[in-house]
Amino acid sequence: MLLTGSHVAALRELASSEEAGREAYELAEDDRRALIYRALELQGLAVLEPPRSYRLTYAGREALQLLEEMRRDWQAGALTVEERGQHLLTGEHAFSERGWRFLGSDILAALQAAEQAGGRVGPASEELLRTRGLTEEASDPLHKSMTLRLNRHGRAWLDFARRHRPRLEIDGELANVIQRMIPGYSGRPAPGLEGDFIDLLEAMELITWSLPDGRFYALTALGEAVYEALRKGGYAPRAIVLDEPTLKLLALLVDRGGEALTPDQSEQLQESGFIGSDGQLTPAGEAALRAYALLQSERPVAVRTFALTEAEVEALLALQQLSIRQENGGPPPDLERLRKTLVEQLAERYREIVARYGRRLEERSALKRRALELLEELRSRDEWFDSVWDLEELVASLEALALVQTERAGERTLYRLTPYGQRVVEEQQEQLHAVSSTAVKAVSMALTRWTGLATSWVERAREEGLVGSGGGVTRAGRLYVWLAEHCPRQPMLTRLEAEVLVNLPETEPGPFASEYQASLEAERLAWALDKLEAHGLIERLVDGQIVRTEAGRLLARAVAGATKLAHPVTPRIVRLLEAMRQVGTLYVKERKVRLQPEQWKEVERLTGLGPQEFAATRHVARMARYIGEVTLNEAGLEVLEAAGRLQQRA
Repeated sequence: MLLTGSHVAALRELASSEEAGREAYELAEDDRRALIYRALELQGLAVLEPPRSYRLTYAGREALQLLEEMRRDWQAGALTVEERGQHLLTGEHAFSERGWRFLGSDILAALQAAEQAGGRVGPASEELLRTRGLTEEASDPLHKSMTLRLNRHGRAWLDFARRHRPRLEIDGELANVIQRMIPGYSGRPAPGLEGDFIDLLEAMELITWSLPDGRFYALTALGEAVYEALRKGGYAPRAIVLDEPTLKLLALLVDRGGEALTPDQSEQLQESGFIGSDGQLTPAGEAALRAYALLQSERPVAVRTFALTEAEVEALLALQQLSIRQENGGPPPDLERLRKTLVEQLAERYREIVARYGRRLEERSALKRRALELLEELRSRDEWFDSVWDLEELVASLEALALVQTERAGERTLYRLTPYGQRVVEEQQEQLHAVSSTAVKAVSMALTRWTGLATSWVERAREEGLVGSGGGVTRAGRLYVWLAEHCPRQPMLTRLEAEVLVNLPETEPGPFASEYQASLEAERLAWALDKLEAHGLIERLVDGQIVRTEAGRLLARAVAGATKLAHPVTPRIVRLLEAMRQVGTLYVKERKVRLQPEQWKEVERLTGLGPQEFAATRHVARMARYIGEVTLNEAGLEVLEAAGRLQQRA
């Protein structure tokens, strides 16, 4: 939904015409405001009476009533609104203020993020919402401070926008505009494109603008489907190229076959390029059908993203080397061989960094600088590796993202790349790089109604090569979005991640002028947040706030007493708990599963772990109080419930 000063002025013109006793307000044939009224019509705020007359709808009157309530509160001194907002409320805005956005994709994303955080407004959207009179200050008894929250007007506008979804209707002129668009992350959808056409795209929720400054735009999921349908269709020159009745015809064709359509309807779909002469869907038709499905769906989309540190990428590359050696007659890749290969590989990589950057090492991240310092200080490469990284932690994190799998071979546990891991290795061959969760979120294809886009996320995606210089998503970007959607998740927490999850900050840390100015502690915290989000346990909102997912809330409660362990939750622990639940007997009232002592052998078999790994995993699970001597406790059941929630999102 989009409401600028021009749209509000047009609504008031229609209201004045109605009060004067006229049935409709007629535009002159050459009236330059035609696209403004067109936007109101598409959003259900006005109705067109051909050829050029408009009148208010119930929704249009409701929008004016909401503005009137805001005006009364402002005049009573109960509402703070900036000068342009005051002019909009009183109808006294100058011509230069007609383009001021009172409501748009970015403002609605900020409202939705605040609602998701319990009404609290995030730092990135404070100014955006405050200047429009959509916030209020409230006392926070927990922190003994004042906090900015949505007021009743902010909640009312969010509710209004949800109840009045715009209509999709693309005419020939707008279709030509869409075909010229840059379908990516740039400052303007197309060179020389008029603002009124951009407004139409936003009004129909086909594009969204980044918070907090609107520097970048992106196609929404609906916008992407419409763009693909028009680009691949070669549509016929007709007044309406793509609209909801056309989409319903396509759905009818798929559901009931070609016999359900009249000859004229089939001809219309063929002319638009949505079906071929054989009556089958073309690629354009498949994209159009995807647009129809998105229009029918009102379900919120679970945010899924992906993250990898450079060290985790190195571990994947080392496993690839070991697999190649095994194919040539070498030994299988167990933990000790992986460690040896990884230590040599990392030491060589860091020597190359010293040779390449020399005195400019301060341009590297804090973690990398620390690793380089220790490489100079410590003689033993093994000691150097252990001072910076934890191999078991790296492998467990990769296993939790389904990039690595373990298998038992006698008394040993072997490690292999999964097909997902193999795809990452192939992408990383040219230039090794980390992948952050916010960069992947920026290029996610799941930008649905007001999911929102942060400017900082797009900047990160550009830095990591997921978005190209022209604004298009790169091959790497498409890969990591695909992995975010398709990789199964298992719970995984390091000590730091567990502490952060239990004591989750309300907002993002920082800001820093650049990642190189961040301290080692701050960098580790940022990566902990990245990993928590990649594992589906938290969500970073577009306004800078952080909230736990349902799985995150369960896991935070389960690990509250285990945050001092090195690895409070790993895929091995989850396999142990699952095996215990499968073998034992559930006592519902006690919230426990009980085993007979002789059943431990079956539990060990089901985990697929070697004897040493099984004993170590069982010991850690007891230390975390997930299990007792012969019981699976409530905390352990909560870990399994969290694992189930993550699988449901897959």
